[in-house]
Amino acid sequence: MSEFENLSPQAAGKPPYLLTPGPITTTDTVKAAMLRDWGSWDGDFRQMTRQLCDQLLDVANAKDSHVCVPMQGSGTFAVEATLGTLVPKTGKVLVLMNGAYGKRLAQTLDYLGRDYVTLDKGDYLPPMPDEVENILKADGEITHVAVIHCETSSGILNPIPEIAEVVARLGRRLIIDSMSAFGAIPVDAKKTAV
Repeated sequence: MSEFENLSPQAAGKPPYLLTPGPITTTDTVKAAMLRDWGSWDGDFRQMTRQLCDQLLDVANAKDSHVCVPMQGSGTFAVEATLGTLVPKTGKVLVLMNGAYGKRLAQTLDYLGRDYVTLDKGDYLPPMPDEVENILKADGEITHVAVIHCETSSGILNPIPEIAEVVARLGRRLIIDSMSAFGAIPVDAKKTAV
């Protein structure tokens, strides 16, 4: 047996870690908490949900300006719900792409029948604020800008504060998919809210 086999979860009698993008491996304490059935209309469940929503809003410094809507489903489900709800059928989105999840934003807008244009930076570069500004100034029909905060497929952390400043100054709305960054990379809704 090699020295590395002693370090593996299997050696400790536990299942292997799932080393894929996203927080997939679940701790034993979380698994134990999931053994209890909760009634969605029970007072204790509603109190726990309210506390969770408040804590999420606190992390984003958004308690006074936003609401938290818990969604049950995959990340793609949440993105589709967000775009379908926040972008009107007459809206037009500038999608900032530099990886698979940015491309999925565009595919979702296709599926939803929403108009969009893209700034595709490949898998190596972040979108620059001046590029966003030039596109928004050239196309007055764009109502929203959608960006992935941390594009895990390419490893790029996009410059959200700088993009948010441009989008706000030009009077458009910003949608940030911060699924892989929220709680780890600060996002202050008071500074990036548009």
